[in-house]
Amino acid sequence: MSSPPAHSVACAPASQPVFPDEILEEIFLRLDAAEDLARASAACTAFHRVVSARRFLHRFRCLHPPPVLGFLEFDALGTFRPAEPPHRAAPAARALAQAADFTFSFLGNPYSWHVCDARDSRVLLYRRVRITSVFADLMVCDPLHRRHVELPAIPDDLAAATGGWGMQCRYKLVTFHFSSVTGQWRGITFNRPVPLDATLVWFQGLFERHYAHGCYFWTIGVDTSFMIMLNMHDMELSVVDLPPGIHNSPQALAVVEAGEGMIGLFSISGDMLQLYYKSLQETEWHHQRIIPLPKPNSYWDIFAAAAGYLLLKAKPRDSSQIAKWESQYFTLNLKTFLVERLCVSNFQYTRGALLYASFLSPFSLPSI
Repeated sequence: MSSPPAHSVACAPASQPVFPDEILEEIFLRLDAAEDLARASAACTAFHRVVSARRFLHRFRCLHPPPVLGFLEFDALGTFRPAEPPHRAAPAARALAQAADFTFSFLGNPYSWHVCDARDSRVLLYRRVRITSVFADLMVCDPLHRRHVELPAIPDDLAAATGGWGMQCRYKLVTFHFSSVTGQWRGITFNRPVPLDATLVWFQGLFERHYAHGCYFWTIGVDTSFMIMLNMHDMELSVVDLPPGIHNSPQALAVVEAGEGMIGLFSISGDMLQLYYKSLQETEWHHQRIIPLPKPNSYWDIFAAAAGYLLLKAKPRDSSQIAKWESQYFTLNLKTFLVERLCVSNFQYTRGALLYASFLSPFSLPSI
């Protein structure tokens, strides 16, 4: 009897039990990592058939968020920073950097666009055709599958009706929301007065948004003691006070999901992170724990929170080390509180960063 070709994949011997696809699907859904799923898929053709089915991939993605593989620099193109060894995501991050197009060359004229946000393997880009433009053009991109869709412009009558033109926005918050279901924009106005000192950094502060349990949070201004919360369930805007002694400061706070309908608040305090929590209905914050950070004598920033992680940046306090302009980036797992070094960057200035999480093929479905 001749041997099977070297490239073929052997299946289970006939003496071993053969499970129906429904049972195999339930077993594979319990694997924690996409890397384990990939190894199972390569074991035999039957496993590969189950794992590659679109229904299974949809269920797996709902149960397991995509791993964080690096970050994108805010307001820039082509600046994806992949995880580096010994970070556990380094192999997948290297594969993503080779497979995806973070220069967005598939747009035709990508250099007029700037990175604005990233979520669920998609990247939001913006551009201003004219300096005098009140609203920017917006484009949603999938860099791995090289797909994109441009959002329609905010209608003039909607902007005028909500007071979203010109200097009228100086003392109140106007938010616009686009529904991919209806293909239409909606405007909401929040008329609470904003302190004058906060308006000086209003534009920058709005880009430091946070998300937890269907709510968006904006930390507005410097040394203010409140956040603006938009509840996407009822589309209502409200004020959330910060814990006593905590004040807004650029890249010093992060709001995250804390489980059981709770929200968590991280705050930088020297070489430590302070963690507070409360429910959305409560007004009082509770202090939960202090998390020591691994690089003593460093300046720390919170750059992003997404996909179950914080992105932290450490810069040396030592003046002799500052000349090297070497910053180290770390991830903090929000479940285990494990801090791991993600990568090192020699760039002198980074305005902001956005965590990028994604599955790789064949587990990544086009998101646009």
